[in-house]
Amino acid sequence: MPPRKRKRDEEDDWYENIVGTSTTLEVSQDDLCLNMQSQQLSQDDYHAYSSELEDGSDYYSEDNLNESAEHNAYADNDSWSAVWDSGVVENDISLQRLSDTQNPDSGNIRVRRARNEDSDNPNRAWIQYHEEFLEEMLWVEGRRGMGQRCSGCRGSEEVCYRCSDQECVGAGMMCQLCVVKAHSNLPLHWIEKWNDKFFDTVSLRSLGLTVQLGHLPGEICLLECPADHDFTVLHTNGIHNVAVLFCRCDVTLEHRVQLLRNLWYPATPKAPQTATTFSYLRQFQHLNCTGKMPPYDYYWALEIMTLSRLRAKPKDRYRVFLRAIFQWRHLKMLKQAGRGHSPGKAAGTSSGELALSCPACPQHGKNIPEDLSIIAPELFFLYTQFLAVDANFRLRNKIVSNQYRSPILGDGWAYMVPSGPYKEHLAKHTTEEDMSSCSGFAALFLANVKNVKGLRVSGVGGVCCGRHRVWRGNGLGDLQNGERYSNMDFIFWSAIKEELYLCIVISYDISCQWSRNFWSRMEGLDPSIRVKYTTRGIIFMVPKFHLRAHQPACHIPFSFNFAPGSGQTHGEVVEEGWAQTNKVAAQTKEMGPGTRAMALDDIFGFCNWQTIENLADKVLGKRLIEAVKEFDEHYEDFRRFDSGLEKALTREVLDGWKQMVLDWEEDHSRFCPYEVSGTESNESLFKKMQLKLAQEEHQRLVASQWPHSSSLVVFITQGIELQESQRALELFILTNKFPTPTQQLDLHKRRSSLFKRIVHFRSLQALLMPRLSDVLSPDHMKHIETPDSDRPEKIRLFLPSEVGTASARTHACVSELSETEITLRESEACQALEGVRQGLRARTATTRYKIRNVTGQVGSTRASGVLRQVDIRIHSQKIQYQLARDALIRLGGRGTWEKELLELKDSDVVGLNERKLTEEEAAQREERRKRIGVDLDDEDEDVYLEDEQILAQIQGESCRVLSWIWNGVTVNKGDDEFRDVVRVEWCKTRARMLRWKEEVLLLTEEIKRMHDFALWKGEWWLKRRVGEGEGLCSVNLSAELAEGLDAYAWQQTQFQVDGALKVQARWNELAEHAKKVVARIRNLPTISLELDVDEMISAAQAEQDM
Repeated sequence: MPPRKRKRDEEDDWYENIVGTSTTLEVSQDDLCLNMQSQQLSQDDYHAYSSELEDGSDYYSEDNLNESAEHNAYADNDSWSAVWDSGVVENDISLQRLSDTQNPDSGNIRVRRARNEDSDNPNRAWIQYHEEFLEEMLWVEGRRGMGQRCSGCRGSEEVCYRCSDQECVGAGMMCQLCVVKAHSNLPLHWIEKWNDKFFDTVSLRSLGLTVQLGHLPGEICLLECPADHDFTVLHTNGIHNVAVLFCRCDVTLEHRVQLLRNLWYPATPKAPQTATTFSYLRQFQHLNCTGKMPPYDYYWALEIMTLSRLRAKPKDRYRVFLRAIFQWRHLKMLKQAGRGHSPGKAAGTSSGELALSCPACPQHGKNIPEDLSIIAPELFFLYTQFLAVDANFRLRNKIVSNQYRSPILGDGWAYMVPSGPYKEHLAKHTTEEDMSSCSGFAALFLANVKNVKGLRVSGVGGVCCGRHRVWRGNGLGDLQNGERYSNMDFIFWSAIKEELYLCIVISYDISCQWSRNFWSRMEGLDPSIRVKYTTRGIIFMVPKFHLRAHQPACHIPFSFNFAPGSGQTHGEVVEEGWAQTNKVAAQTKEMGPGTRAMALDDIFGFCNWQTIENLADKVLGKRLIEAVKEFDEHYEDFRRFDSGLEKALTREVLDGWKQMVLDWEEDHSRFCPYEVSGTESNESLFKKMQLKLAQEEHQRLVASQWPHSSSLVVFITQGIELQESQRALELFILTNKFPTPTQQLDLHKRRSSLFKRIVHFRSLQALLMPRLSDVLSPDHMKHIETPDSDRPEKIRLFLPSEVGTASARTHACVSELSETEITLRESEACQALEGVRQGLRARTATTRYKIRNVTGQVGSTRASGVLRQVDIRIHSQKIQYQLARDALIRLGGRGTWEKELLELKDSDVVGLNERKLTEEEAAQREERRKRIGVDLDDEDEDVYLEDEQILAQIQGESCRVLSWIWNGVTVNKGDDEFRDVVRVEWCKTRARMLRWKEEVLLLTEEIKRMHDFALWKGEWWLKRRVGEGEGLCSVNLSAELAEGLDAYAWQQTQFQVDGALKVQARWNELAEHAKKVVARIRNLPTISLELDVDEMISAAQAEQDM
């Protein structure tokens, strides 16, 4: 099985994405796979390369030894000189790997693999045959050696006709009489006539073919009525002029009915002169729903096909086609919803009835019991309805046409809300403004409501089920001017008004704002909502990706991670739904109100059908495989963590933490156990310390107690900032080894500016370190007397911390200068540590966004560039912290400050959700592969399982060890601050375990509901048969119509039964096994599952290969 391109599966957005540590900067598995494909590495080469990276071995191993020796030299008096002269930035191995360019000639190694050209590059293999293919294409332009005798009557006179359509490719040459006879039931084929030089296109009508309607084939009508001379039929192969004869034997059989029974859709109900074949309408509907092909492009292609044959432009029938597809969409929805089988017919359709409902969501009497009182309270979450709400500002609509010229068919019958009640509701809130938002996406909201001049609709608000992306009936509504409460309230109410659930969980990117005054607004719409659900029956959450952009106060109360009963719901499915439909925005923008509403109903209905078709096998089943394994691991992780803490802190303490969680879940106004008690941020501590010292100096100056001629704070601050500028310049040089002319110019400017600042610094240094020359060696004095202006980043500044011993500093500096540097260095270290934390947070968020949203080489390259810049900032802050801490040690020695400012190792610089794959975890990973029955030597199978999200590349965060940089301080276990950190980790580990447990139970229940819903739907269709309880009465129906109604009902029943049996056969064993895993039944047998190859991955890879 060949390696497959990683699928950016929108269903798996909630997984934690784990990357390498900041200082090791391992190449991710994704990048290695991509490199392997692009460089044609063999599997052995790939794993050897990966092992080198994991071991940290590279061409800089000697530098690593030098760096270790320099680190050990810190104990000597000249330790700072050793570090400075060697260059901390230059010797940082991680920074060496961040260079954005590599020497193209480095290594002089080119890796190749053996090729099979026929399979690796089929186009190249075909090139040698392209002349043969061309000759055969020209060969068929002639008579192909079949021009001697008629293939029909075997005569030899006037054998000059052939059919060019694929269905008749083997029919050969015919005479006029035989070709007409052969196409008596194929009147829309193109005929070609040989004129002794080439083939000319002629119509069957010109050869004498007529289409008799109203009779069986071969029957003669005694009361025929010819249609209009220019009767036109639009078909998939072109626009045809056809001779049509209507039947008048039965005066009740209208012309439109005769056309419909011939599968030709009439352009007008009375005296039709144009028809469109069902095949043509069906083909366009599929192309429009899948590829969002505009109607004009499709009709234009048909016109060009006709023009290329007849060499004459056919009459324009574009408006006819638009009318036909408009009506066709409406009729298809009515047919598929069973309205033709109902005694109430189309007129009895209720609001939202034509919408496809989600078979995996709870529906009373369909896939869950009517009476839920028998359900245990701890399982109530299984019957929660998850809904995702959002607005899309791409689906705009201009002020064109009107409802008189473009009426809405079936207003509110499918996905769009009823326009009448909707407008009445909006008329009461004309002065309402957009919802404010605490989200960082507020700038996007402002952009969405700009440029609304000339628009009838500025966007669409929508509601879909929050776990499966199935759009709700009456769950779509137009937005007139931004995302207002009145619009979204009505759309949400319309989507739930006919249903009753135990609980509704709403995922909305601005839930923190929308939830305010929600119940008072609902009172104006439907007071029964409060009675149905109460204020605790509707829960508001924020999707996981959007939550990070909100204010910190929203992060935990609105997070799915800490919401009991939510499983691994991420809430972002509505964004995936918009991505399916955004392509149609350009078409619907120019449509009239009725045509647009119908097009949106049809396209959103198709999206629902596609989602439901793939729901069991490609979504729920694969999710359940992953969830079972994840729960098993998270349960064991929590059990070990919990038992260890029980020995250290007693069970009583842990039970108290559990009660805190339960109390917070009951009332979010209580203390939140998922948060560490807040402390002041260190981000601006350096500036605050400068201000404090400067104020003290000013007070002493006013009191005439300042003994120095200049400010000590200004001098030390300038020195620290100059050192930072030097490191930044070295970093720029290191990460741009082969600079462009623009970069070279930038480098020159930065060096000139830096040198000028150093010159100014020397003037202050002469005042505050007047005897510096007495303690420096002649070589060191060169940095002061003859500085290298071409490389100012190498000039040493000689702050007090750089001046040898304590006695040397006392001799060289004025009083209090060393103490001032100690104070500022401590605040510098705190700020640098906060910078490391901020950088790690930024990298985690950027990596998540890249993995979930970025595809393709161009996007990945740009995202990698962003990640590279983030990593550079992290390393810069790391080095600043290390140097500041070293300066503190040299200035004041060891002290209490080390309790907060520990030694920062490379292994400590990790994000909250970042870990490397340790050797132990690698062994566990192999054990997991054994459990799912994968051959350990089959690396291709491993790649496939990773792509399919069945085998995780790196385990979740529950196994990680929290770095001290996130604890803030290290104290004994009895300390409250330590206990605070451990409590948060215990609560989060417990929450992760519970969420995975809930996910397993939710998925098993959803698979069961899909099976039960399919059986219910099958029975529903059986009841729609003629003469059955909910079907039409057979008294006034013809036998042919009754047969058609029953045939369609039986067909739909069979489809549903087949779907139910498929779900049961494929996933029942896994569902039962999952329940046993949750129940912690030991010694379970290993089950084996076979996964189908995802055709979409193959298609995407094929397109990239081309």
